[in-house]
Amino acid sequence: MTSHSGLPHLLRRIARPGTSQPRPRSGKFFAALIVAVLSGAMVAGQEDVTVEEEPAKKPDDHKTFLLASPKFFESWEHYSAEQGTQRVDVWRIIPEKAVTENNGETIENVLICTGKPFGYLRSKEVYENCQIGLQWRFPKDDNGNSGVLVYVDGKDEIWPKSIQVQLHRPKVGGVFPMKDATCDPHLPGKMLEKPATEWNSCIITCRDGTIALEINGQDFGVVKGCMPAKGFIALQSEGAEVHFRQIWRRPLK
Repeated sequence: MTSHSGLPHLLRRIARPGTSQPRPRSGKFFAALIVAVLSGAMVAGQEDVTVEEEPAKKPDDHKTFLLASPKFFESWEHYSAEQGTQRVDVWRIIPEKAVTENNGETIENVLICTGKPFGYLRSKEVYENCQIGLQWRFPKDDNGNSGVLVYVDGKDEIWPKSIQVQLHRPKVGGVFPMKDATCDPHLPGKMLEKPATEWNSCIITCRDGTIALEINGQDFGVVKGCMPAKGFIALQSEGAEVHFRQIWRRPLK
């Protein structure tokens, strides 16, 4: 950084009485000279000042909305309790009008499940540490039943080895193991204020064998010691028509 130790000496030379320097022609000239010297010092003092910019917030570019892909079903396997049932008999996607946060309108894809026969739609990809989010509703049944299976492992059957996040109404959010899977503790379901026919939201966070659940922005609890601790993700067809939208996933480090 530039030194300014010579500044007081320079000012003393300017202001020292009785020197042989010529008198300023006016007080205005002397004042202007002082201002010029001080301004130059200030500018010089700022030469080496580094202003650190606040780091920009990273966009949420790791969150993938699955239903936005026209090839959604290519990434999922269909399993049904009744042999010969085709995926299109149970699962389909339809476009639907939706209201945005700004009270505008948009079109988004909705995954429709008839609920019959029993079965599930299972991802082809295995997940370990990730977040899964979705919205769901039961358009015709206040006691509708469905769920999200995480850490699905082993052969396809009703129901496979996994940890289930229960979407059953009227109580929602129970978390418990299926078949010979294990976790501790088991979370009980809770009543929701929003009706089953309205959209409700769910975020499931899976990390190192721990599952944390949030429904409609409310913390529902955590289960630990999940075995298995990685596997497929599945959406259940369990007797009632259920709709899903805004299904997303995000890997966690």
